[in-house]
Amino acid sequence: MAYKDDKYLNNTRDGSVETPDRFDPLLVCLHDSLKAYSGAKTSGPIEHKGSFEHLVHSIMAILDANLSENEKILTADVLIALIRQAERDLRSNLSERLALRENLPDSLLHYLAYGEIDIAEAVLLYSPLLSETDLLYVAQSKGKEHWRAIARRADIPTSVTKSLSVKEDVQTHLNLLYNASIDVEPSALKAMTPSVRESNEFAEELVSYKGLSKSVAVSIYWHVSVALRHVVAQKFAIKDQDLDKALEDSVQDFSDTAEHLKNYEPSSLMKEVAGQYKAQNRITDDLLIQVLRRRQGRFFIALFESRSQLSPTTIYEMMKQKGGQGLAVSARALKISKENFVSLFLLSRTIMAPSDIVEAAEMKMAMRYYDSLTYKMAKDILSGSIAR
Repeated sequence: MAYKDDKYLNNTRDGSVETPDRFDPLLVCLHDSLKAYSGAKTSGPIEHKGSFEHLVHSIMAILDANLSENEKILTADVLIALIRQAERDLRSNLSERLALRENLPDSLLHYLAYGEIDIAEAVLLYSPLLSETDLLYVAQSKGKEHWRAIARRADIPTSVTKSLSVKEDVQTHLNLLYNASIDVEPSALKAMTPSVRESNEFAEELVSYKGLSKSVAVSIYWHVSVALRHVVAQKFAIKDQDLDKALEDSVQDFSDTAEHLKNYEPSSLMKEVAGQYKAQNRITDDLLIQVLRRRQGRFFIALFESRSQLSPTTIYEMMKQKGGQGLAVSARALKISKENFVSLFLLSRTIMAPSDIVEAAEMKMAMRYYDSLTYKMAKDILSGSIAR
């Protein structure tokens, strides 16, 4: 029922509600419905559900009313205040009821879409009123819960898909791949490829995605499981030289943070790539220096482990050592030149203690220790370290 001239109007014969002419009685009805809903919380489930439906009916009646522009603005303000003060279950339920409507005031629509996820999710998923600009704004200004909801929306504009593809969130990327209403374009697929390092599920979905190009397949080859590599190689007929180039490219992706250097253990992928380089006899002095210059401390440990057979713990302690004795022994035993040893020593100390300056006396000590060792002496010491 709705109000007209301060009196209730019954439903018409076809089941619809007559459009009210006056605004104030609608506000009174809304107030009474909200009060009844609040009072029914302690009642039984039937009473509580009935009061909720009556509240929803009052809200829909005021939205459907033939109101002036000023009254529409006031309506939006009232409903925003109501939703803002409502408890979580009421907020989410009201949002679900309002999401499919085609006549929400702009201010109410934007309040719902830009709000907390409990009220935004349904609107982001289903509202036909949200424009491309609205979706882009939410994607740029909100967090991953909002991204994930937009990614599940039907018929997302290409610009929005591209915006979501660069977000660092695996579930958002998965939602895009699972969204049957869109075709994720190749550039967006390429932008999402870093997620293959974090999720086997995403890697499997990406490999089987209909729009995946050969170039993207090659770029992710060394970042997926062994089983998936076979699928990728067979599906895209990738040549050995392409895989070799992908191996080199994967090295560029190994970045470290201060936290990673505290946890010096290389990742399984770093170890696997280092093993591939070892099998191809490509762990050269230049590669070790290049990796340290890129501040890829853990990948350096993985490479040095493959080349020297020393444990990651031993290599880590060796890199921290001020006098450079451990690194000098390893360098001599691995036939690393004096010039390259100096570079490795300085770069490793820079990574391990970026705030410390290597003194000239310390550098001379490291070089003197290197000069005092023969290849055989160093080899014996290294062999003993490996045996321990």
